[in-house]
This record gives sequence, C-alpha cells and structure tokens, in this order.
Amino acid sequence: MDTDKNQTLLEKQLKTLGQKVRIDILKKLKNTQIPIPFSKLQKEVLGINLSSVNLSFHLKTLKRSKLIQSSEEGYLISLLGEQILNNILSIEQILINQNKVRMIRTSKYSKEKFDIKKIEEYLVNEGELERYLAKQIVHEVEERLSKTNIDYMTAPLMREYINAILLENGLEEVRHKLTRLGTPPSEAFQLFDSNITKITPENFITRLGSDVSEQFLLLNLLPKNLADLYLTGEIALLNLNYWSLRPLSLYLNTKNLMSFLFKKNSILPTKIEKSRDYSYLLLKFFHLLYQLKQFFSEDLLLGDFNNQFLSHFDLPEHKLYFFDLLAFQMFGFNNFLDDNKIHLSLEFCSNADSFNESSLHFKINNNILNSLTKQKNIHNKPLILFDYAKIAQSDLENSSVKNYLSKLFEQNLIFYHKTSSDLLNSTLIKIENPKENRIILDKILINLHMISVESNHNDDLFFELLQEKLVSIFELFKFKESLVRKKLKSIREWNSLTSQIFEKSEEEIYSQAVKSISFFGLNKAILNHCGIELDRTKNSTSFALKILSLIRQIINENNEKDNDYYILSQPHNDMYLKDSWYNGITLNEEKIKSYSSTIIRKNSPLSLDKKIVLFKKFETILNGGIVFNNHFNIDEISLTKVFSKLIDSKISAFTLNNYSV
Repeated sequence: MDTDKNQTLLEKQLKTLGQKVRIDILKKLKNTQIPIPFSKLQKEVLGINLSSVNLSFHLKTLKRSKLIQSSEEGYLISLLGEQILNNILSIEQILINQNKVRMIRTSKYSKEKFDIKKIEEYLVNEGELERYLAKQIVHEVEERLSKTNIDYMTAPLMREYINAILLENGLEEVRHKLTRLGTPPSEAFQLFDSNITKITPENFITRLGSDVSEQFLLLNLLPKNLADLYLTGEIALLNLNYWSLRPLSLYLNTKNLMSFLFKKNSILPTKIEKSRDYSYLLLKFFHLLYQLKQFFSEDLLLGDFNNQFLSHFDLPEHKLYFFDLLAFQMFGFNNFLDDNKIHLSLEFCSNADSFNESSLHFKINNNILNSLTKQKNIHNKPLILFDYAKIAQSDLENSSVKNYLSKLFEQNLIFYHKTSSDLLNSTLIKIENPKENRIILDKILINLHMISVESNHNDDLFFELLQEKLVSIFELFKFKESLVRKKLKSIREWNSLTSQIFEKSEEEIYSQAVKSISFFGLNKAILNHCGIELDRTKNSTSFALKILSLIRQIINENNEKDNDYYILSQPHNDMYLKDSWYNGITLNEEKIKSYSSTIIRKNSPLSLDKKIVLFKKFETILNGGIVFNNHFNIDEISLTKVFSKLIDSKISAFTLNNYSV
C-alpha cells in the first residue's frame, strides 16, 4: 500500500515538474536566501517575454506540491523543493555527459571526435595486450574521463592517462611498448612495409624524423600556451617539422647571385658564347640554388630573373635545347621534396622590348616559356611573377603577343604591377625593396572563424580576442627567431653564403627579416558574426575591413615601437586551408568545406567590376601581400576581357589560375 502511495506521489511530482518554466523557477529560488517578490521573479525567469507565460498559475502549482513557499515578501524554495531540484540537476549532468562530444587532436594534428573504442584497438594492436585486459583498461579510462570537464584532448594527454593506468595495474611492459618513437610503431611498420613507390628510403627517414621534430617543437621548445594555440586550431603554423630550424623563405636579387657565381668561378667568361660555358653556368647556378635550399622551408624568390640570368642565353636557333635543359633543372629543383609545393619563384620584369616579337628580350622569354610549357604537371613548375605594367591594350591584339600570353597562362603565374606595387612570393608575402636581399622569417595565421564562434556576435569580445591572439603571435615570432638563429649560427655553410650573398651581418639579417601575419576563415567569420556574407551588405564588408584594419593598426604600432618588419598578408592556398582545424566535424557528422584563400568568396554574384572595386578596399589594408584570385567562368566573360579589365584597373596583383574553361 505504501509503495502504491509513494508511486502516486512520484507521478504527481514528475507531472508538476514536467514543464521547463517550473524548473527554471526552482533554479532561480535555489540561489537566494531571501524571498523574491513576484515582479522580480517574473522578470528574471521570463525576461522580455512577460506576457507569454502565466507565471501565477505555475507558482500556485509548485506551492500546491509543497516545492515552494510564499509570504508577503515573496517566494522561497522549500526543503523538499531543494532536495528534488538537486536530483534533477544530477540527472541533467548525466545527460550532458552522455551527449557531450569530446574532441581529440591526433598525432597528425587533425581534430576528430573522441572514440573510446580506438583505445582498445590501440592497446591490443600496439601494446599487444589481451583483449579482456584491454577492455578493463578502457573501462577505467572512460570512468576517469567522465569525472573531468575536458572537452578537448591531445594525443599526448590521452597517452598520459593510459600509461598511468597501465602502471597502476602492473603493466609496465605494455607501457614500454607504447613509448612514442615520434611516429607510433604501427605507422612505422606500415611505412616500412609499404609498396607505395614514393616511400623511398630517404622519404622513410624524412617522415619519421618530421614527426619527431614536430613533437619536439610543440612539447619541448614552445611554451604550452603557445603550442596549444596551434593544437586547438586557433592559429596555423606552416612547415611545422622545420619551424624551429630555418626561415620560411628567401628573397634574392638574381644580380647578386650572378655576381657571387662569377666571383667564385673564375673559369666563367664575362661573355658567354660557347656551349660548354652555357652548361657550366647552368650547373653552377643550380648547384648554388641547391646549397640554399636546405636553409628555407617554402620558396626561394629570385628577383629580376629574366634580365639578370636569362639575358646570358643569347643563343642561336640550333642551340635552343639549353632552354629545355634549364626548364628540366627548374622542374627537378621544384620537385625535390615531393610535396606538391612551389619552391622556386621567378620574377619576369618587363621593359620597352617585352612585347616586341623581334626583340632579343621577347625571344629569350618566349623560349623559356616554350620549354616550361612542355611540362604538364603544374606542381613541378616554378611560380612566375610577371610584371604586367608595360602591357598595353594594343598588345592584346597582336597575335604573337597573344600566343606569348597563352603560354604564360599555362604556368603557375601571378601578374603584378611593378610601378604601383611590390613583388610577391608563393606564400603571397610582399618584397618591398627588390634590390635588397631578405629572409622571410615566417607567416603565422589567425583563425578568424574560431574567434567569431567564441565571441558569439559580440563585437567588443571579437576584437578583444583578436588582440589577444596578436600578442601571442608576436611572442611566437620571437621564439621562431631565437630558435632559428640558435640552430643556424653553428652551420658554416649558412654563414658563408649569407655573409657573401646578403652582404649583411647576422644581426642585420634577422633584425630586417620579414615577418608576415595573416589569417584564415575570414568569409566564414563574417557569415557567422554578421549573419550574411562579406560581399552582400555594407555592414558585413565594413566589419571585415574593421577586423583587418585593427590587425594592421596593431602591426604598425609594433613596428614603430620596435623598428620591426611585421606585415599583414592575405592567406595563400595551402594545406592549412584543407585541414579540419576547428570546423572539421560537426555534431551531426556533416563534412565542413575547407577554408578559402580568396578575399571575395567563389560564389559571389557580384560583377567583375564590382569585385575589383571591393577588392581594392582590402588592397589598401593588406600591405604585406594580396592577390586577386577570384573565379571566373568562360560563359560569363571571355579571358581577353577579364585580362583587359584587370590590366586597366592597375590592381596590385592578380592570377587567372581560377579561370574556368
């Protein structure tokens, strides 16, 4: 009988608490020791929706069930109400934990949903633990994790949990088998046993060594707060395996390289006429490039390449095979690391004879373009930076110039306006003074999309978080410079080359190094924060410009204070845009598209003229490197018209690689 009575009381209380507003009332009353008047309770529980709910009715129901008490001063929760509410809160926490999505940053630094079953397989396959013991360890790991508030974990943290439990259970031998080599043993075996032709002995060592270098950087060389910025996807670092070992890129004026070559090789005549001299010049030139290649991660940019190097190849028609040999050397250099990145960027400067088909300048440029066009794999080709300042509308009507330009379009190519802007390299970093050799220390990028999610439509919070990230990035650059200087200082070859080619002291080389700050996820950040795309309204455009203007302002202030060389550059198309980072997995398992390097989104309905006007607004802010790389479609506008409009606009730099045929 008592059981039936209790069951009835339980059903009655559950029915009473079956509406959210009543639990909200109990929660509000639980947090106070003094009665709350009706008017105040109504405002705090219902907010602006005062007329949407009959609060008096719900209060009477709760009072009838003895869950609250009332007096002239207001309402209080009863002892029974507090006890029942505590149990409800416990149930809520259980449900939260049950539905909580834990994320883990893997050994490959991609973010994925945490799967406890993978630990069991890890223990069985790599620790050679019996299945029943693996299940026991997994159960203990799961139980301990449930008692924490950890939402995001790293692979090293997960290993710490597992190793501690293994030691507590006397399984030291298993723990020893799971000690990291830089790459998990199972992956090392897969590489070793692989039939993939690209996994050469050299690549095998490189892959294993890269993992060790990355982990050494993140776990030992950088402070935890800065390493976590990368691990959580708040920033992107390029070439992580070499980050602490060498600068990102080098810029050298080809004239300096040629002077260095002629000084070091007295056998080379001032005027090159014989075939053996051409061959010797080619071999010595690329031998020097390979010497330099070990001291940068991304690309070597050679300024005024056609005038200072190609001009030596005043070849008769029957010796044009030297251009094929030159192109072959370029392909080999660019494909040396087998990573589908551009490692050689070449400036082609224009002059008065650039588009005169009878001029030597035109013929030499045309010959090397012919040789480069024979290679169809675009990843093997160098990047060509072509000065379009001298191209006139009349040139576009000349059939030989059209043919010349068509060969250009088949290359990795950026057109830039030499008289109104500066040279760019493959990572879209600007070189202000093409006569002065520089190292480009690095490019570090801020995830603007993640900031927009964290700020939750609050402008002030967005800019506060952005400034915090910039402070951390300045700190990261200091670590980068310190680590690179320490590593390269003892290398005799680096010191010899830099002292002779750069003609600067070590202190000057680093104090004048270019440091590029960039971003990614701008379009997604604007869509999330403003509710509409960057190119759709003045407000969304204005907010995007405000974000970049703040970054530029802080950079300028830092440069003035420390006499430094920080710049603000556009994101370039690279692997960090394809990595999942923050938004790779959603709760409903939808696949999120990768970030884009374009300032104006691919599917923007704006006309080309309006895109150019909008782009120029960003061009004035991104003084450290920006290129117009929007998508065009042949059904909408012809290539000649696109090219003509962009030339007329005198836009700083553009590429037509995204022109769809």
